[in-house]
Amino acid sequence: MSLKVNLRLLEKESIQLDGDILGSELAPDFHDELMRLSHPVEYELTVDRQSESLLVTGSLRTHVDCECSRCHKSFVLSLQVDEFSVLSPLEGEEALSVDGDFADLTPAVREDILLSLPTNPLCGPDCRGLKPKGQSRELQVREQAEPNSAWSALDNLKL
Repeated sequence: MSLKVNLRLLEKESIQLDGDILGSELAPDFHDELMRLSHPVEYELTVDRQSESLLVTGSLRTHVDCECSRCHKSFVLSLQVDEFSVLSPLEGEEALSVDGDFADLTPAVREDILLSLPTNPLCGPDCRGLKPKGQSRELQVREQAEPNSAWSALDNLKL
């Protein structure tokens, strides 16, 4: 399913578009090891016709299933584009795809959602990464054989 607007209706007045589109349908070719677009993208858009182009403004919201790039913990990232705005020509190289009376707004929405994704998702700003593995047995034996400091011998005295 794509996000389309009827150009004939835009000749009279602007159009309000509210709804959602599945993230997997919005960007079916998006593949990332750390992120999945499995939640719907909610949109609230206003579309205005300006001579030979469309001005689309509004907001976009979705959730992204992520894996932390440091600790590999799974988490859900809330993504919001409050000031979505694009001026798309109806003719020329960068023109919107037009099929009959309908213009497809899906590429513009896809682009802003993908540009809003983090390059390295983190479960939190203070994520320290993977915890170090336990010490090796050899190191543990060596530490037990050697006292940690000159004072450790006094700790063993029984008075």
